[in-house]
Amino acid sequence: MRFHAYLITLLSILLWGIGTTGGNILSAKVSVEEGEKLFKLNCATCHYVNDVLIGPALAKVNEKYAGDEEWLYKWIKNAPGMIVAGDEKAVALYEQYKANGMMNPMPFLEDAQIADILAYVDANDDPPPPAPPGENGSGDPVIDPGIYYTLMGVVALLALIAVLLVVITATLIVAVKSKEQEEEFTFADAWAQAKVFLGNKYVIAGIATFALLGGSIQTINTAREIGLHQGYMPEQPIKFSHKLHAGQYEIDCQYCHTGASKSKNAWIPSVNVCMNCHKGIKEGPKYGTQEISKIVEAYESGEAIEWVRIHNLPDHAYFNHAQHVGVGNLECQTCHGPVEEMEVVYQYNTLGMGWCIDCHRTEKVKVLGEETDLTVEDMGGLDCARCHY
Repeated sequence: MRFHAYLITLLSILLWGIGTTGGNILSAKVSVEEGEKLFKLNCATCHYVNDVLIGPALAKVNEKYAGDEEWLYKWIKNAPGMIVAGDEKAVALYEQYKANGMMNPMPFLEDAQIADILAYVDANDDPPPPAPPGENGSGDPVIDPGIYYTLMGVVALLALIAVLLVVITATLIVAVKSKEQEEEFTFADAWAQAKVFLGNKYVIAGIATFALLGGSIQTINTAREIGLHQGYMPEQPIKFSHKLHAGQYEIDCQYCHTGASKSKNAWIPSVNVCMNCHKGIKEGPKYGTQEISKIVEAYESGEAIEWVRIHNLPDHAYFNHAQHVGVGNLECQTCHGPVEEMEVVYQYNTLGMGWCIDCHRTEKVKVLGEETDLTVEDMGGLDCARCHY
């Protein structure tokens, strides 16, 4: 009896172990937050979630291997071993991506950690894209100035139709009168009637007011767009991905733009700053050595990289980065948008006067890091001399 009891206990432990590790790998509670950390630490060098990097995109991987999680976990832990062993699916994957090298083995990852990584991948399938050029910070589409010219054309067409209707009406009136009085109909009489109507001072005043109002609106809207470059995305001398550096590798903006919290200008990083990392990193995940070699060349020659400026305020407008970043504790994304999602940086907001004033009217002032009920406007933030002196 004692032997049977031991046997039953041993079988129960074995069955429980199988059920919690192999048979139901994904049943344990997962953490997307932990998965994100593990993904960036172990996977992000070769994989994007929604795009091909060195290896394939990982989006929908859970759906693809549903019911075959055990194979997927083995592949993640020891891909080279499975290829050497001749596993059919492993060899097929290797053949598809072998030009980019073999996936590194990761035997140190536990099943629970892999489940966290896959949960993170699932949570980031098809993320919403950043606002593209031509949209403002709120996501509302920027009105194309051409629409005003179209409206003015429509108005002119309607005015022409109105004149034709007046002429036609006058012609009919003259024709009816001619018939009743048995007088000969002439177009000159019809045109004379039309000129009488169009010569009415109220009609003239209405047409002039409409034209003046429409022209003024168009002039004001056009004038407001002078000097604004929302959506401006110039080609840079070196292809630099903010999505990779600030997004994937989470490099702080101020590591490169060191002046943002202590100077009027944020400063463009010198070649020396780039070489802090690229003395050791000689090959990038997207362009290989092609772009990094340009940085090394500039460093060795002592010549500066001629980056193309994107954000540029008019000379008569004063802006101080330190006042906003260092004192106001504003995030860079407040003005520059989600740069960590931009492969190529572009001007996200209008940076126009109206946009700045709206922010000064709504932004709460922070004192020692604590938000108050005061706005920038309450502290004189709308005084003309603050920005123009």
